[in-house]
Amino acid sequence: MDNYNKIVKVVRDDPSLQRNVGTLKQEAAQGGVKKSGAAFNEGDVLAPKIAGVKILAAPNDTAKVVATLTRTDEIVVTGEEKDGYIKVQGSTAEGWVKIALVSKR
Repeated sequence: MDNYNKIVKVVRDDPSLQRNVGTLKQEAAQGGVKKSGAAFNEGDVLAPKIAGVKILAAPNDTAKVVATLTRTDEIVVTGEEKDGYIKVQGSTAEGWVKIALVSKR
């Protein structure tokens, strides 16, 4: 119980650990809740998390598929990020992949 009380005291005394809104619902309405996901920089080498990840011509689900990656393929980030997609260059194609489907090598 003493450990719990110490943790509560630390949180109360440290403003950086406290929220500025009354409820999580209010925070979400203000856009304060961030989506999870990795941050990639230009030049990072990425690999698909699963086989069959598609490189698309545009950053949306209905875009033309320009290539399909295997589990062992590598792609390089060219820098742009839009709507949950990241622009990449592969050995056979350039286009967009969903950020959630790739990870740093």
